[in-house]
Amino acid sequence: MESATHRTIHAALDHAVATWPDAPALVFEGTTLTFSELGNAALGRLGVLQEQGLPAGEPVLVMLGNSEQSVITWLALALGGFVEVPVNTAYIGETLAHIVRDSGARTVITESQYTDRLAAAGSEALAAILVVDARKAEAGATVRPLPVTAGRGEVVRRDELADTAVMYTSGTTGLSKGAVIAERHAYEYASAVADLLDLAPGDVYYAPLPLFHIAGRWGVVYSALQRGACTVLVRRFSISSFWSDVRAHGVTATFLLGAMAQFVLNQPVQSDDAENPLDRVLMVPLIEGVDEFRSRFDVRVTTCFGSTEANVPIASSWDASLRTGLGRLRPGYRIRLVDDQGHDVRPGAPGEMLLATDEDGLVLRRYHGNAEATQAALRDGWLHTGDVLRQDARGNLHFVDRTKDALRKRGENISSFEVEREIRSHPAVLECAVVGVASDFSEQEIVAFVQTAPGHRVTADEIRAHVAERAPKFLVPDHVRFVTEFPVTPTGKIQKFELRKQIGADTGQGADQQ
Repeated sequence: MESATHRTIHAALDHAVATWPDAPALVFEGTTLTFSELGNAALGRLGVLQEQGLPAGEPVLVMLGNSEQSVITWLALALGGFVEVPVNTAYIGETLAHIVRDSGARTVITESQYTDRLAAAGSEALAAILVVDARKAEAGATVRPLPVTAGRGEVVRRDELADTAVMYTSGTTGLSKGAVIAERHAYEYASAVADLLDLAPGDVYYAPLPLFHIAGRWGVVYSALQRGACTVLVRRFSISSFWSDVRAHGVTATFLLGAMAQFVLNQPVQSDDAENPLDRVLMVPLIEGVDEFRSRFDVRVTTCFGSTEANVPIASSWDASLRTGLGRLRPGYRIRLVDDQGHDVRPGAPGEMLLATDEDGLVLRRYHGNAEATQAALRDGWLHTGDVLRQDARGNLHFVDRTKDALRKRGENISSFEVEREIRSHPAVLECAVVGVASDFSEQEIVAFVQTAPGHRVTADEIRAHVAERAPKFLVPDHVRFVTEFPVTPTGKIQKFELRKQIGADTGQGADQQ
């Protein structure tokens, strides 16, 4: 299955159907589909799409929440040689309109609850809004139900270097950019996660991540498809149902974002916490309480590092002593850590990660319709990731910051990530973000924006004292501002450029504000 012509979604589905036809492939809200049934459903959906007159190679927007419909549609589009453009279901207004315009798609597959948003955002660009929950759809000139049945579609067997998706990355400094992804890229991402989790037939893989993101789509569903594991899909992560789902379905593996893992760990201790079928957890990133997480729930934990553009170049292991870091460079990838002038940094020093691969199709190919962004990201054979890392003497890589968020104070290079980690460890802090402001006395001063947890109070001096007890003096915030909420992207990323604007608009610059 590893030959060069087989690293595609259609080949992975063919292999799964032929090898494990009667094994459970997908469980969603009481419905179970075997691999054979999933393959037939995808071929049926493909037949419906081809009857709509959609030509192979055309971009198709998909705005669907987590459900079996999302998985079937993804597979159908891949089988038909279409280029899928997944859309975050939280998008609305100009954010959504930008993706509709920029993608060049004329067709969108969605649910009835999103049709008004899409019609408003793409009134001129979209020729068809096809609705999967047909009974709820109100047909119109553009909006129409997607037929439930049709003949089996005709599969288009494309090359592994063909485009399979355009993934729009949420912009923290500007409009979202559409990363063009090859079949090989998606396959490799899924395979990396499957290898890391030791997925095998009989495993039950819990999917609490949204499928419009690569971690959910490729890191869970596609990984399980490649290895004959069963995906248990839920609409969204819920701390109240996490363990009941794990026990009810016999879940053996899951992929948790760090925030999700922290929510799980924060729940009151129960006498039966370790009495569960869960064995392996991919936690990204590792939380500070990872040792407690392992022992309390009797699970193994590992981690990795990647992105839409960079794939999964770094992965860790099941080493129980693993408490920090990202892991080591995976085979097939090469990195350089460089300073602002593009020179390699000394061993152990932080630098921006530049990434190259030994084979084509593993990382970003280009940004759709954005030559300027493509040229900035892909230079001299290297992908400029914008991630600042350092490598220790053992070869382990550690995340330091994003290049645009790094600070410099009194000759010290400072990671906003490290400052934020210490502030978040205060029990009264719900969320925080750190930015730099120009100083008359040093390069920058640290401004911390803090959102307190419900029912808690804390002062700026208490925040500074807390950090001072746990970190070097130069990491202590110079100024603390309290906010009730943060400006965020539709995917929940804090927009630090908006925080910098707030500082610039105030005459007091970074001065404490309650």
